Order: sequence, then structure tokens, then C-alpha cells
Amino acid sequence: MKTQIFGDIRVDMISEYDHLALEPGWLLKDVTPEDVAEHEHWLGPRLVEPGTRKLITRSHAYLIRTQHHTILFDTCCGNDKERPESPFWHRLQTPFLQNLARAGVLPEQVDFVMCSHLHADHVGWNTRLQNGEWVPTFPNARYLISKGEFEWWRDAIESGNTHPTRKQPWIDSVLPVVERGLATFVEDNHAFENEMPDEVRYMPLQGHTKHHCGLYLCSRTQDAIFCGDAIHHPIQLARPDWINPGYDREAAIQVIRDLITRLIDTPTKLMTAHFPSPTAGWVVSEASQTRFRFDCD
Repeated sequence: MKTQIFGDIRVDMISEYDHLALEPGWLLKDVTPEDVAEHEHWLGPRLVEPGTRKLITRSHAYLIRTQHHTILFDTCCGNDKERPESPFWHRLQTPFLQNLARAGVLPEQVDFVMCSHLHADHVGWNTRLQNGEWVPTFPNARYLISKGEFEWWRDAIESGNTHPTRKQPWIDSVLPVVERGLATFVEDNHAFENEMPDEVRYMPLQGHTKHHCGLYLCSRTQDAIFCGDAIHHPIQLARPDWINPGYDREAAIQVIRDLITRLIDTPTKLMTAHFPSPTAGWVVSEASQTRFRFDCD
């Protein structure tokens, strides 16, 4: 993704890994390769792996620089994390911090880390391993976390009311920033009203998790929506009912439909969490169908 400019705000994509082909039914519940075949003609090899019909995804964060603050939106999977249940996330060794440095920012220069939700592949670089201990990667940042999201996961993990694999990311990527006093718990529509003149705020997109949030920014009439895990792959714009397993299926479907209504054939960009490079683009109508137009197209 080329650098995106929205008025006085600069956005760069910080890559963790660039290509991961996933079985359709793993990414989108009950979707088969045969289902994907119906859409392969318009998705093309950028989005569907030829031959296997696996859905192509990637992992990245967004570096957002305003005139006043440096913000990181979501922090991917992280290095060295124990994720044996998900081999493609297990004990990763990626140049994420080097990619951040190439964009001109060191970990110490990040002012805010904004978490869309607390799944393992969105909080991993909250921490890094130093001398056998998980420590905050961004020591001078305020980690903004939905109060409701944090409380829901805390209660679910403490009560055992969630899958055991959810506990490890909580321990190695969430609690260390909380215990060191770096976490700030905010409402799902939290805005930086008193901290920056441009509009940067959380945007409730609930369904994937109880308090999943995207991000909305606007500067000098140019705007964008960062959808987090509300949408995982462009095929969902044609089939909003194909959903990643989550907290509330019907709410997640409605979020996609609402995003389509909000974005279709407008200049507002959609900044996605898992679409292949260049990841940014527009929701458009083509022959009465809903499609995604990448910024390079």
C-alpha cells in the first residue's frame, strides 16, 4: 500500500506478513471451495489462490501520523508468541519493527496504540519478549482498549467461559500493558476531541467480538474507515452472510451491510485489516454487484 494522505493525516501500512492462503471454511464459517468458485472470476488470483481456491489474506498494522500524535492501529500477531493451535501464528519471526523503522518511527515514538479488539492477531506486538519476560513494545504509548471489550474477555477467561486457547494471548499480550499502567480503557466511540483538531475516533463495529471497534478518521473533508475484523476478505462484500466465527453472527452480518451502505460509491476509503496488498480501496457498485476496488486499480 502506498502512503495514504487524508488532509493533514498520513497513514502507512506496517506489514507483518504479506501472504497467507486460508481454507475458506477456516476463515468464513461453512464456506467451501465450491462456494468460492462462484466468485473466482471477479476476485482473481490476487484474492483466491489458483487451484486450491484458498482465500488470500495478510497481516499488517496501520501507522497514523497526525500533526500532533503518532498512532498505531492494531498490532498483528507478534514474534515468539506460543500459538500451537494456529501454526501460521506460532513462534513467528517477522521484521515488523524493522518495517516500522523504515516508515520513520521507533517504538519509543508511538504515542497511542489503538486496539480494535483483543484477539491474538490484533494485539501481538503490544508486547515483545525481553530476557524471558513479555514487556510493552511501545513503552511511551497509551494503549487504548474498549472498556467493554476488556471486561468481557477478563470475565470470560476468569470464569473459563471461553476456549482455552484465548487465555495465552491475554497473558502475553494484554495483561503486561495493563499491569504496567499503560492501558487506558475507553468507550466504544472514544474520540480525541481535546487532543487533536482532526477527527480520529473509534467506530463501534460490534459482532466479531462483543465490543469490536473500527476507526474513523477525517481531515479537511478526506476520510477513511478502518474496519478491523468486521470484514476479512473482499468476497464478503458480495456475500455479507459469509462470516468469520465470532461473538454474534447476526450483528456481524449487519455491520457489513451497514458498511456497504455507508461506503458504496463514495470517496471514503476502506482501510482493511486482512485484504492482500495494497489493502486500501473503495467499495463500489459494478453491474449491480458490490465489489472492492483496490487503490492501485
